[in-house]
Amino acid sequence: MTFRKFVSLSIAFGFVFLSISGILSYFFDYSRPLATVHTVFGLLFTFGVIFHLSNNWKPLHNYSRSKITLLILMMIISLFIAALFQFSPLQSFMDFGASQKANSKKSMNLSEYEVLTMNSNKDILISIDLLRSEHYWHPQIAVWVEDTLGNYIESIYVSKTTAKGLFFGGRTKNNFKEFDVKKDGDGEFRRVNALPVWSHKRGIIDEDGWYVPSNKNPLPDAISGATFADNFRLISSIDGIDKFKLLIEINVAFDDNEYFSEYDFPDDEIFHNGTGQLGQPSIIYESEIDVNDGNDYYLMKLIGHGHHSGQTGEILTDLSRLTTAKQIVERIVVGIEQRHFEQVKAEI
Repeated sequence: MTFRKFVSLSIAFGFVFLSISGILSYFFDYSRPLATVHTVFGLLFTFGVIFHLSNNWKPLHNYSRSKITLLILMMIISLFIAALFQFSPLQSFMDFGASQKANSKKSMNLSEYEVLTMNSNKDILISIDLLRSEHYWHPQIAVWVEDTLGNYIESIYVSKTTAKGLFFGGRTKNNFKEFDVKKDGDGEFRRVNALPVWSHKRGIIDEDGWYVPSNKNPLPDAISGATFADNFRLISSIDGIDKFKLLIEINVAFDDNEYFSEYDFPDDEIFHNGTGQLGQPSIIYESEIDVNDGNDYYLMKLIGHGHHSGQTGEILTDLSRLTTAKQIVERIVVGIEQRHFEQVKAEI
Protein backbone atom coordinates (compact mmCIF):
# COMPACT_ATOMS: atom_id res chain seq x y z
CA MET A 1 0.00 0.00 0.00
CA THR A 2 1.44 3.35 -1.00
CA PHE A 3 1.70 6.22 1.48
CA ARG A 4 -0.83 8.21 -0.57
CA LYS A 5 -3.41 5.40 -0.26
CA PHE A 6 -2.75 5.15 3.48
CA VAL A 7 -3.39 8.89 3.91
CA SER A 8 -6.56 8.80 1.80
CA LEU A 9 -8.03 5.86 3.72
CA SER A 10 -7.11 7.45 7.06
CA ILE A 11 -8.92 10.63 6.04
CA ALA A 12 -11.96 8.64 4.89
CA PHE A 13 -12.28 6.58 8.10
CA GLY A 14 -11.53 9.60 10.26
CA PHE A 15 -14.27 11.55 8.49
CA VAL A 16 -16.83 8.75 9.05
CA PHE A 17 -16.20 8.44 12.80
CA LEU A 18 -15.84 12.20 13.22
CA SER A 19 -19.21 12.74 11.52
CA ILE A 20 -20.99 10.05 13.55
CA SER A 21 -19.62 11.28 16.90
CA GLY A 22 -20.44 14.89 15.96
CA ILE A 23 -24.05 14.04 15.12
CA LEU A 24 -24.46 12.05 18.35
CA SER A 25 -22.96 14.93 20.36
CA TYR A 26 -25.45 17.32 18.77
CA PHE A 27 -28.51 15.31 19.79
CA PHE A 28 -27.45 13.75 23.11
CA ASP A 29 -25.95 14.95 26.41
CA TYR A 30 -22.20 15.09 26.95
CA SER A 31 -20.52 11.69 27.24
CA ARG A 32 -16.82 11.32 28.00
CA PRO A 33 -16.36 8.18 25.80
CA LEU A 34 -18.15 9.90 22.91
CA ALA A 35 -16.07 13.06 23.41
CA THR A 36 -12.93 10.91 23.39
CA VAL A 37 -13.93 9.26 20.10
CA HIS A 38 -14.67 12.66 18.56
CA THR A 39 -11.33 14.09 19.74
CA VAL A 40 -9.19 11.10 18.69
CA PHE A 41 -10.65 10.83 15.20
CA GLY A 42 -10.62 14.59 14.88
CA LEU A 43 -6.85 14.51 15.44
CA LEU A 44 -6.50 11.59 13.01
CA PHE A 45 -8.48 13.51 10.40
CA THR A 46 -6.35 16.61 10.99
CA PHE A 47 -3.04 14.77 10.51
CA GLY A 48 -4.44 13.09 7.39
CA VAL A 49 -5.42 16.45 5.94
CA ILE A 50 -1.94 17.84 6.68
CA PHE A 51 -0.32 14.97 4.78
CA HIS A 52 -2.89 15.35 1.99
CA LEU A 53 -2.00 19.03 1.65
CA SER A 54 1.70 18.23 1.51
CA ASN A 55 1.14 15.59 -1.18
CA ASN A 56 -1.01 17.90 -3.30
CA TRP A 57 0.62 21.23 -2.65
CA LYS A 58 1.23 22.21 -6.29
CA PRO A 59 -2.35 21.74 -7.60
CA LEU A 60 -3.75 23.36 -4.46
CA HIS A 61 -1.39 26.29 -4.94
CA ASN A 62 -2.67 26.68 -8.48
CA TYR A 63 -6.29 26.52 -7.28
CA SER A 64 -5.61 29.32 -4.77
CA ARG A 65 -4.88 31.74 -7.60
CA SER A 66 -8.47 31.67 -8.83
CA LYS A 67 -11.04 34.25 -7.77
CA ILE A 68 -13.22 31.62 -6.11
CA THR A 69 -10.58 31.17 -3.39
CA LEU A 70 -11.37 34.57 -1.91
CA LEU A 71 -15.09 33.78 -1.91
CA ILE A 72 -14.52 30.45 -0.14
CA LEU A 73 -12.23 32.12 2.41
CA MET A 74 -14.85 34.79 3.14
CA MET A 75 -17.52 32.11 3.60
CA ILE A 76 -15.32 30.17 6.05
CA ILE A 77 -14.49 33.30 8.06
CA SER A 78 -18.18 34.31 8.14
CA LEU A 79 -19.17 30.86 9.44
CA PHE A 80 -16.45 31.03 12.10
CA ILE A 81 -17.59 34.46 13.33
CA ALA A 82 -21.25 33.41 13.30
CA ALA A 83 -20.45 30.28 15.31
CA LEU A 84 -18.19 32.11 17.77
CA PHE A 85 -20.69 34.90 18.52
CA GLN A 86 -23.82 32.73 18.13
CA PHE A 87 -25.35 34.74 15.32
CA SER A 88 -28.53 33.57 13.60
CA PRO A 89 -29.18 31.07 12.09
CA LEU A 90 -26.44 29.13 13.93
CA GLN A 91 -27.89 30.10 17.30
CA SER A 92 -31.25 28.61 16.28
CA PHE A 93 -29.42 25.55 14.97
CA MET A 94 -27.76 24.97 18.35
CA ASP A 95 -30.99 25.72 20.24
CA PHE A 96 -32.69 22.98 18.25
CA GLY A 97 -29.99 20.51 19.28
CA ALA A 98 -30.35 21.55 22.91
CA SER A 99 -34.12 21.00 22.70
CA GLN A 100 -33.52 17.48 21.39
CA LYS A 101 -31.23 16.80 24.33
CA ALA A 102 -33.91 18.10 26.68
CA ASN A 103 -36.57 15.82 25.17
CA SER A 104 -34.29 12.78 25.37
CA LYS A 105 -33.20 13.48 28.95
CA LYS A 106 -34.24 10.55 31.17
CA SER A 107 -31.97 10.83 34.18
CA MET A 108 -29.32 13.01 35.77
CA ASN A 109 -26.28 12.53 37.96
CA LEU A 110 -27.48 13.98 41.25
CA SER A 111 -23.91 14.03 42.61
CA GLU A 112 -23.27 17.01 40.32
CA TYR A 113 -26.34 18.97 41.50
CA GLU A 114 -27.74 20.58 44.61
CA VAL A 115 -31.20 19.10 45.10
CA LEU A 116 -34.05 20.94 46.81
CA THR A 117 -37.54 19.48 47.20
CA MET A 118 -40.32 21.93 47.98
CA ASN A 119 -44.04 21.02 48.08
CA SER A 120 -44.29 17.87 45.94
CA ASN A 121 -47.77 16.69 46.96
CA LYS A 122 -49.85 18.27 44.19
CA ASP A 123 -50.91 16.49 41.03
CA ILE A 124 -48.33 17.85 38.55
CA LEU A 125 -44.75 17.21 39.62
CA ILE A 126 -42.20 19.67 38.26
CA SER A 127 -38.44 19.22 38.24
CA ILE A 128 -36.16 22.05 37.15
CA ASP A 129 -32.56 21.17 36.28
CA LEU A 130 -30.27 24.18 35.91
CA LEU A 131 -26.76 23.78 34.53
CA ARG A 132 -24.68 26.81 35.40
CA SER A 133 -22.37 28.69 33.07
CA GLU A 134 -19.18 30.65 33.79
CA HIS A 135 -20.82 33.80 35.23
CA TYR A 136 -23.22 32.04 37.60
CA TRP A 137 -22.44 33.55 41.00
CA HIS A 138 -24.78 33.64 44.05
CA PRO A 139 -27.84 34.57 41.97
CA GLN A 140 -31.25 35.65 43.15
CA ILE A 141 -33.88 33.40 41.55
CA ALA A 142 -37.66 33.33 41.35
CA VAL A 143 -39.71 30.55 39.74
CA TRP A 144 -43.41 31.01 39.10
CA VAL A 145 -46.36 29.78 37.05
CA GLU A 146 -48.64 31.76 34.74
CA ASP A 147 -51.60 30.79 32.61
CA THR A 148 -51.25 30.85 28.82
CA LEU A 149 -52.43 34.49 28.75
CA GLY A 150 -49.67 35.60 31.10
CA ASN A 151 -51.71 35.92 34.28
CA TYR A 152 -49.82 35.09 37.48
CA ILE A 153 -50.94 31.89 39.22
CA GLU A 154 -48.40 31.03 41.94
CA SER A 155 -44.75 31.14 42.98
CA ILE A 156 -42.84 27.88 43.26
CA TYR A 157 -39.50 29.10 44.62
CA VAL A 158 -37.90 32.42 45.57
CA SER A 159 -34.36 32.89 46.92
CA LYS A 160 -34.52 33.42 50.67
CA THR A 161 -32.75 36.79 50.63
CA THR A 162 -35.42 38.25 48.35
CA ALA A 163 -38.32 36.30 49.90
CA LYS A 164 -37.49 37.48 53.43
CA GLY A 165 -36.25 41.00 52.66
CA LEU A 166 -32.80 40.25 54.09
CA PHE A 167 -30.61 42.43 51.89
CA PHE A 168 -28.31 44.90 53.59
CA GLY A 169 -26.77 48.07 52.22
CA GLY A 170 -23.01 48.58 52.05
CA ARG A 171 -21.97 45.48 50.13
CA THR A 172 -19.29 45.77 47.47
CA LYS A 173 -17.54 43.38 45.11
CA ASN A 174 -14.65 43.13 47.57
CA ASN A 175 -16.50 42.63 50.87
CA PHE A 176 -19.50 40.58 49.71
CA LYS A 177 -18.68 37.26 51.41
CA GLU A 178 -17.32 38.85 54.59
CA PHE A 179 -20.27 41.23 54.74
CA ASP A 180 -22.76 38.38 54.51
CA VAL A 181 -21.27 36.96 57.69
CA LYS A 182 -21.13 40.21 59.68
CA LYS A 183 -24.47 41.65 58.49
CA ASP A 184 -23.37 45.09 59.70
CA GLY A 185 -24.87 47.27 57.00
CA ASP A 186 -26.69 50.50 57.65
CA GLY A 187 -30.18 49.10 58.06
CA GLU A 188 -32.37 46.84 55.96
CA PHE A 189 -32.38 47.28 52.20
CA ARG A 190 -34.49 45.54 49.59
CA ARG A 191 -33.17 45.16 46.06
CA VAL A 192 -36.20 46.17 44.04
CA ASN A 193 -34.12 45.72 40.88
CA ALA A 194 -33.19 42.08 41.60
CA LEU A 195 -36.34 40.27 40.45
CA PRO A 196 -38.72 42.97 39.18
CA VAL A 197 -40.67 40.88 36.66
CA TRP A 198 -41.61 38.29 39.29
CA SER A 199 -42.38 40.88 41.99
CA HIS A 200 -44.65 42.90 39.71
CA LYS A 201 -46.36 39.76 38.41
CA ARG A 202 -47.02 38.73 42.01
CA GLY A 203 -48.68 42.12 42.39
CA ILE A 204 -48.40 42.62 46.17
CA ILE A 205 -47.31 46.13 47.17
CA ASP A 206 -45.61 46.63 50.53
CA GLU A 207 -46.34 49.56 52.82
CA ASP A 208 -43.52 51.62 51.28
CA GLY A 209 -44.93 51.22 47.78
CA TRP A 210 -42.42 48.62 46.57
CA TYR A 211 -43.44 45.25 45.18
CA VAL A 212 -40.55 43.25 46.62
CA PRO A 213 -41.23 41.50 49.99
CA SER A 214 -39.88 43.08 53.20
CA ASN A 215 -38.69 41.49 56.44
CA LYS A 216 -41.97 42.63 57.99
CA ASN A 217 -44.04 40.84 55.34
CA PRO A 218 -41.87 37.93 54.18
CA LEU A 219 -42.87 35.06 51.95
CA PRO A 220 -43.59 31.72 53.67
CA ASP A 221 -40.87 29.10 54.10
CA ALA A 222 -42.81 26.75 51.81
CA ILE A 223 -41.66 28.65 48.71
CA SER A 224 -38.35 30.17 49.86
CA GLY A 225 -34.93 28.59 50.07
CA ALA A 226 -31.22 29.31 50.32
CA THR A 227 -29.37 30.60 47.27
CA PHE A 228 -28.12 27.84 45.00
CA ALA A 229 -24.33 28.01 44.78
CA ASP A 230 -23.98 25.59 41.86
CA ASN A 231 -25.93 23.40 39.43
CA PHE A 232 -29.23 22.51 41.02
CA ARG A 233 -32.37 20.46 40.70
CA LEU A 234 -35.54 22.00 42.14
CA ILE A 235 -38.51 19.70 42.69
CA SER A 236 -41.99 21.06 43.34
CA SER A 237 -45.57 20.59 42.20
CA ILE A 238 -48.68 22.54 41.22
CA ASP A 239 -52.40 21.91 41.07
CA GLY A 240 -53.77 20.33 37.91
CA ILE A 241 -53.77 22.58 34.85
CA ASP A 242 -53.40 21.34 31.28
CA LYS A 243 -51.49 24.28 29.81
CA PHE A 244 -49.38 26.87 31.58
CA LYS A 245 -46.18 28.89 31.40
CA LEU A 246 -43.23 28.33 33.72
CA LEU A 247 -40.92 31.31 34.17
CA ILE A 248 -37.60 31.80 35.92
CA GLU A 249 -36.03 35.17 36.69
CA ILE A 250 -32.33 35.27 37.58
CA ASN A 251 -30.14 38.14 38.72
CA VAL A 252 -26.45 38.31 39.66
CA ALA A 253 -25.11 41.29 41.60
CA PHE A 254 -21.98 43.28 40.70
CA ASP A 255 -22.02 42.24 37.00
CA ASP A 256 -21.89 45.80 35.65
CA ASN A 257 -20.79 46.42 32.08
CA GLU A 258 -20.45 49.39 29.75
CA TYR A 259 -24.23 49.83 29.57
CA PHE A 260 -25.14 49.20 33.22
CA SER A 261 -22.53 50.85 35.44
CA GLU A 262 -22.10 53.67 37.94
CA TYR A 263 -21.86 56.08 35.00
CA ASP A 264 -25.19 55.09 33.46
CA PHE A 265 -28.74 56.28 34.25
CA PRO A 266 -27.53 59.29 36.32
CA ASP A 267 -31.08 60.45 37.08
CA ASP A 268 -32.25 57.03 38.31
CA GLU A 269 -31.97 57.21 42.12
CA ILE A 270 -33.06 53.60 42.62
CA PHE A 271 -30.27 52.35 40.35
CA HIS A 272 -27.74 54.51 42.25
CA ASN A 273 -28.85 53.89 45.82
CA GLY A 274 -25.42 53.22 47.33
CA THR A 275 -25.68 49.46 47.77
CA GLY A 276 -22.73 48.64 45.53
CA GLN A 277 -24.84 46.04 43.73
CA LEU A 278 -25.74 47.83 40.54
CA GLY A 279 -25.20 45.85 37.37
CA GLN A 280 -26.97 44.20 34.48
CA PRO A 281 -30.70 43.58 34.86
CA SER A 282 -32.35 40.24 35.56
CA ILE A 283 -32.77 37.68 32.79
CA ILE A 284 -36.01 35.80 32.13
CA TYR A 285 -36.41 32.20 30.95
CA GLU A 286 -39.73 30.75 29.88
CA SER A 287 -41.23 27.45 28.79
CA GLU A 288 -44.81 26.78 27.67
CA ILE A 289 -46.02 23.49 29.12
CA ASP A 290 -48.80 21.29 27.78
CA VAL A 291 -49.14 18.21 29.98
CA ASN A 292 -51.05 16.41 27.21
CA ASP A 293 -48.55 16.85 24.37
CA GLY A 294 -46.57 13.72 25.23
CA ASN A 295 -43.35 15.53 26.18
CA ASP A 296 -41.68 14.71 29.49
CA TYR A 297 -39.04 17.45 29.24
CA TYR A 298 -38.94 21.04 28.01
CA LEU A 299 -36.01 23.35 27.32
CA MET A 300 -36.46 26.82 28.80
CA LYS A 301 -35.68 29.75 26.50
CA LEU A 302 -34.15 33.11 27.31
CA ILE A 303 -36.87 35.58 26.32
CA GLY A 304 -35.73 38.92 27.74
CA HIS A 305 -34.66 40.91 30.78
CA GLY A 306 -36.19 43.03 33.52
CA HIS A 307 -36.02 46.79 34.09
CA HIS A 308 -32.54 47.89 35.20
CA SER A 309 -33.83 49.44 38.42
CA GLY A 310 -37.00 47.39 38.86
CA GLN A 311 -39.46 50.21 38.35
CA THR A 312 -41.68 48.14 36.03
CA GLY A 313 -42.48 44.48 35.56
CA GLU A 314 -42.09 44.61 31.79
CA ILE A 315 -40.06 41.92 30.01
CA LEU A 316 -37.69 43.72 27.63
CA THR A 317 -36.74 41.52 24.67
CA ASP A 318 -33.67 43.44 23.43
CA LEU A 319 -30.68 41.49 24.80
CA SER A 320 -28.00 43.36 22.85
CA ARG A 321 -26.72 45.30 25.89
CA LEU A 322 -26.34 42.24 28.08
CA THR A 323 -22.91 40.59 28.18
CA THR A 324 -21.99 38.30 31.10
CA ALA A 325 -25.65 38.15 32.13
CA LYS A 326 -26.20 35.89 29.11
CA GLN A 327 -23.48 33.58 30.47
CA ILE A 328 -25.09 32.85 33.83
CA VAL A 329 -26.96 29.76 32.62
CA GLU A 330 -25.87 27.04 30.21
CA ARG A 331 -29.34 25.50 30.00
CA ILE A 332 -32.48 24.84 32.04
CA VAL A 333 -34.53 21.70 31.51
CA VAL A 334 -38.02 21.26 32.99
CA GLY A 335 -39.42 17.79 33.68
CA ILE A 336 -43.18 17.26 33.98
CA GLU A 337 -45.01 14.31 35.52
CA GLN A 338 -48.80 14.27 35.76
CA ARG A 339 -50.04 12.10 38.61
CA HIS A 340 -53.53 10.85 39.47
CA PHE A 341 -55.19 11.96 42.68
CA GLU A 342 -54.89 8.47 44.16
CA GLN A 343 -51.12 8.50 43.61
CA VAL A 344 -50.76 11.90 45.25
CA LYS A 345 -52.93 10.81 48.18
CA ALA A 346 -50.81 7.68 48.69
CA GLU A 347 -47.60 9.76 48.82
CA ILE A 348 -49.08 12.05 51.43
